[in-house]
Amino acid sequence: MEIRIATVDDVNDLYELNALFCNEATIESMRRALVENTSEMTYIAFEDGYAVGFCTGYIARSICYIGERAEIEGLFVQEACRGRGVGKALILALVRAFEARGIEHFHISTGADNAVALALYEGIGFERSGVLLERDSLGD
Repeated sequence: MEIRIATVDDVNDLYELNALFCNEATIESMRRALVENTSEMTYIAFEDGYAVGFCTGYIARSICYIGERAEIEGLFVQEACRGRGVGKALILALVRAFEARGIEHFHISTGADNAVALALYEGIGFERSGVLLERDSLGD
């Protein structure tokens, strides 16, 4: 398995993986993010030359807290490759890269019923905290 930081050359592989994950981005929006977004990092995993997963996160800053934190925004591993340590390796690569930038606090979220993801995250030291509420817009 090869884990490395994603580059613009990986955009097609990332797009295909993301289509299986959530399919909200376009190839062009992903390309722009890889080139222009300096607060975001994405790692990609390969097995036998094929992209099998990715993990992406960004640095968050707030006037409410001292210092920065990292939000791990997305983790996806192709179903056939799950259970082999790919997800763990991706998260740890991303965490180490953010730590090298001085980040010490990390947030990651998943569905409350996603037992597999929860076990993975807790197994590498994340702890459950609080409740996450979401809303897409305040439309009238």
